[in-house]
Amino acid sequence: MARISTYAIDTLDGNDKLIGTDQGGATKNFQIDGGNENPGGGQGKSLVKYITEADGRALAFLFHNSTFGGNASIQSGTINVSNSNTTTAFSAITTLKVSKFPYATAIQSSPNTAVNILSEYVGERIKWSDINNPNIYGIYECIAFAQDGNTPFYDMTLSYKSGNGNFMAGDNTNTFPDIYLLELFGTDKNFTFTQSSAATTWNVTHNLNKFPSVTVTLADGSQVEAEVAHTNKNSLTITFSGDNSGIAYMN
Repeated sequence: MARISTYAIDTLDGNDKLIGTDQGGATKNFQIDGGNENPGGGQGKSLVKYITEADGRALAFLFHNSTFGGNASIQSGTINVSNSNTTTAFSAITTLKVSKFPYATAIQSSPNTAVNILSEYVGERIKWSDINNPNIYGIYECIAFAQDGNTPFYDMTLSYKSGNGNFMAGDNTNTFPDIYLLELFGTDKNFTFTQSSAATTWNVTHNLNKFPSVTVTLADGSQVEAEVAHTNKNSLTITFSGDNSGIAYMN
């Protein structure tokens, strides 16, 4: 056999095959994509699905539409905008319905829930992006994450910050369906407070669930020191010797 370096570089297609060894030691011929099985059906555990979540920092979900095995209702392992089959701009999203089972675990016979880690995104800046095109993305602040009744789905309330493109409903007849990654985006939780009217005491509710450091800049642009008293992990007061207006940044 010739050296691999002598072969031209090719691109992967879902119908391509790979030779390998399964967990029992047998040589097998693996297909890149497992086919158009119904998410949650436990069939066709393709390489695509496992590679999708090889990065432990991200969770992956399909964007649902009714072509998934003819299922009109949202399926396990998917996300959806108001149970819609339509393409929706990232900038128009305020609520995203999210399965408690990410895509890779949804296809298991005994899927594992990701509710705990999904709940941790509240108060954080996050990014939803197309796995096939990183330039298709939406960046949001996650405002809330609440269960939709007694269903296995949760409503993720979002505040749009920036992005490019749309959540594509598509028809999912392509080799690779519309898969989106959910990741943390940015640094630690922070909050900016503006005191418009001059006052000796600024009362700040930041809801950061921690005791943040505080930087104060007055209306004239000067950065000053002030007395900071943490009421609890979600609020504090800033006290001056005289009346002041300006901005306080909490990190």
